[in-house]
Amino acid sequence: SVYILWEQAYAATFTVQVSADGSTWTDVESVDNSTPLGDRATQTENFPAQTAQYVRIQCGLRATQWGDSMWSLSVFNTAGAATTDLALNRTATASSVDSGSNGPGNAVDGNPNTRWSSAYQDNQWIQVDLGSPQTFDQVVVVWEQAYAMTYTIQVSDDGSTWTDVLDVDNSVTQLTISCNGVKIFCRGGNWGWDELLRRVLPDRMAQTVAMHRDMNFTMIRNWIGSSNREEFYAACDENGILVWNDFWDDGYFPDDQPGYVDLATDTIRRYRMHPCIAVWCGANEAPPPPDLSAGLRNAVATENPEVFYQDNSAGAPVSGHGPYHWIDPKQYYDKSTYDTNAFGFHTEIGIPVVSVLESMRHLVGDGQAWPPSEVWNYHDWSAIGNQQVGTYQTAIGDRLGASGSLAEFCAKAQFVNYESMRAIFEAWTANLWRNTSAVLLWMSHPAWHSTVWQTYDYDLDVNGAYYGARKGCEPVHVQADPTNWRTLAANHTPHAISGATISASVYDLSGKQLSHAQQSVDIAAANTASGLTVAWPSSLPNLHLVRLELTDARSAVLSQNTYWRYGTAADMQALGSLAQTHLTVRLSNRSAKGLTAAVTNKGPVVAAMVRLSLLDGDGERVLPAQYGDNYLWLLPGESRQVAVSRPGGAALGDGPQVVVQAYNSAAVFGR
Repeated sequence: SVYILWEQAYAATFTVQVSADGSTWTDVESVDNSTPLGDRATQTENFPAQTAQYVRIQCGLRATQWGDSMWSLSVFNTAGAATTDLALNRTATASSVDSGSNGPGNAVDGNPNTRWSSAYQDNQWIQVDLGSPQTFDQVVVVWEQAYAMTYTIQVSDDGSTWTDVLDVDNSVTQLTISCNGVKIFCRGGNWGWDELLRRVLPDRMAQTVAMHRDMNFTMIRNWIGSSNREEFYAACDENGILVWNDFWDDGYFPDDQPGYVDLATDTIRRYRMHPCIAVWCGANEAPPPPDLSAGLRNAVATENPEVFYQDNSAGAPVSGHGPYHWIDPKQYYDKSTYDTNAFGFHTEIGIPVVSVLESMRHLVGDGQAWPPSEVWNYHDWSAIGNQQVGTYQTAIGDRLGASGSLAEFCAKAQFVNYESMRAIFEAWTANLWRNTSAVLLWMSHPAWHSTVWQTYDYDLDVNGAYYGARKGCEPVHVQADPTNWRTLAANHTPHAISGATISASVYDLSGKQLSHAQQSVDIAAANTASGLTVAWPSSLPNLHLVRLELTDARSAVLSQNTYWRYGTAADMQALGSLAQTHLTVRLSNRSAKGLTAAVTNKGPVVAAMVRLSLLDGDGERVLPAQYGDNYLWLLPGESRQVAVSRPGGAALGDGPQVVVQAYNSAAVFGR
């Protein structure tokens, strides 16, 4: 036998030959690949018999960013000459063509290597003239990867007046994860490379998994099986975190990899007793080769039958991957932002994330710290990769002005980190409940030193992305849609909330209240309730605060959420001229396990993005640390009690202190 693993540029035909001397050759086998490999899917649709001369495929929504593209369009009468393609070599026309070589005639020419492709627009069509009225009951389309998400099969006697025969919906059927019949709204992160495959101490493993729990996350994707070790699954069990567990195939293994399925089977047997495992996945971003996928599917069905097997992390019923670069937060509310034009179980979304100053100094060193230099590139700061850091850096500059130092850039980055991450999770909360039963969103965050796709960094310090995600994933949460400022109360618990109130207050940067409104809502268990719309009259300052509160029937605060609302990115630059404010911090309730920090804004203006950081008695960071809240906005005179501890119940050590600093204040220390 001869085994060939082709690149996409494969041979349409080839002959296997042998020779005794390398000069005279004998043909052994001729191979015809004229039916092309890959990038095609056959879709057969049957319907009541029709008699007509014209058949049209009226496409609706596209499934990709490209147009509608098909290798072939065939029409059959299954009750008659079922093998006769009535459309073969007939005249085809179309609404558009993306290039001169991809015309509609290619779909009916009998050549599987030619295709019709439309302009990169929705609502395109292709039609074929069968030459005379014909009776038929089946249409077969061989789609290229740019297929139609929705389309209608139509018929006509004259090529002008059309009758709908069948509507076809190729939308992804979203994956739903449930336990004992109860759906789980899974939010979480991708766990990558696990310290570059080195073993980590059990304490660090437990602490990092606990940080996922602290962010209100409910799932970790074990990306390409990076952490197949007992302590990982045990930590997820302990913290109530579900695991999407990849195998190790990244889409490039030969089909008959010796021992691969045996190793996967052994892995399933080793860890199947852990209740955290919810999905076994064959490969990252592509299905494994057919034999491997069949072997893996059988292994899961045999060894762990109550757990779902998904062959491709980016394939149906998963709704895709990305985006990975910074986009305007409002775009997360638009389903066309996503590759399958749908909200649903999505395995990767990310943005570049610059962490806090101390971690960035560890990352790049003082010598090449600012502006970003070659050493940044070694930590994924790439303008040409998926992360497209240029859009992220531009977004920071447009909002808060150019940075003259690493410290300034890190401080400004946290506004973008927080706002983007909160918007990702809030957009999916708003849309999943209304539009689909699917239940997953991911934010990637790798374990290595990186400037992209993370909510906490290698040092285990937390930044604006961490707390934006934590806020957006609150079990009981109040939020506003940034496209129309309609409020929404989300209840991710099994208990209904009756007699709650959504309050919305608008403040200028001096802390003066400009408006206030409220509305009563009842929120069913595991559901949402729409609330009032926060008015935005032209009389408001270009940059102002919107403070939302959700209170229960006894006026206890269930959720508070502060937005800085602005018309254009440049409006945020008003923060650069905001007067300095003065913070105080007082520590109480000290114990070996934690303390309480009372932070108060004593100044005349709002305190923007107040960051708390736990230090030991020598002034060094205590990492990791957990805070009841962080990156706060405090009105003049406002105080906040913040619980501070270490994950996993680790002791704080001797003489802990807390440093507090706002974007517009000096650092102050509580000891």
